[in-house]
Amino acid sequence: MNESKSAPCPICEAAAAERDPELHLFWCADCRHLFTKLPKTAQETYGESYFDDAHKRWFENPDFGLFARVERAILPVAGTRPIRLLDVGCGRGDFLKWLRPRHPDWHLTGIDLAPNQHPDIEFIQGDVATAPLAGPYDVVVTFMVVEHLEEIRPFFAKMRSLLADGGLLMVNTFNNDSLIFRIARAFNRLGLSSAAYRRLYSHHHLQHYSRRSIREILVRSGFDVQEHRCHNYPLAAVDVPAAGRLVELVYRAFVGLVFLVSDPLGLGIEHTVFCRPAAPR
Repeated sequence: MNESKSAPCPICEAAAAERDPELHLFWCADCRHLFTKLPKTAQETYGESYFDDAHKRWFENPDFGLFARVERAILPVAGTRPIRLLDVGCGRGDFLKWLRPRHPDWHLTGIDLAPNQHPDIEFIQGDVATAPLAGPYDVVVTFMVVEHLEEIRPFFAKMRSLLADGGLLMVNTFNNDSLIFRIARAFNRLGLSSAAYRRLYSHHHLQHYSRRSIREILVRSGFDVQEHRCHNYPLAAVDVPAAGRLVELVYRAFVGLVFLVSDPLGLGIEHTVFCRPAAPR
């Protein structure tokens, strides 16, 4: 009889028990964090195919509604002065390119492993952990990045070091407590269908944040949470299985129904958290 494995939780460092050996999923009962533990060689690679093939619909359909919500949160920080804003893991720079014509006096910087170019935006190709960034920044944003990271605590410590006192950090990631994740887990336990479960917990993501665990890591990293919303993204951005037109239509219809029900319940598929540096104690 095989003994169940355990691994330290990347959020709170408690012993997390293995929940799914096949997908290498571990569950922390202390902070309700679920994470995937893989060797480097098995983790998802990051190149042009990431944008053009694997997640084509996502990058073709930016969430402009979310961009506008983030902008509204930034405006009180900016006031009447130009601000310095950093987008960590900016992808193709969609948020910064959306902001540029709206705020031509803001200094916008994006950093990503992928290359970017824009005449009025400073793009840096590299790793935020080692790149020479000219902080502090008034605002730091990170859209759909922290679910990909193996080492979480150093990342948030870096975010704190880059942010000016009184500045604003926005973190956006997937919500493991969302209705669609709960349905997928229930279906998998009942043996009805594992397709959605396997897709949501594929090796594409290493961290699966609960409402509790995303707040836990932010507080432990020296932030005060100001606002925490759970919501959905545009249905057009949903990546669907490449299994024929009929399967795609059924999959999209199911996801659309879940999105419709989950939004008013606060059980959307994404977390968006706004926080500020905590006052010294």
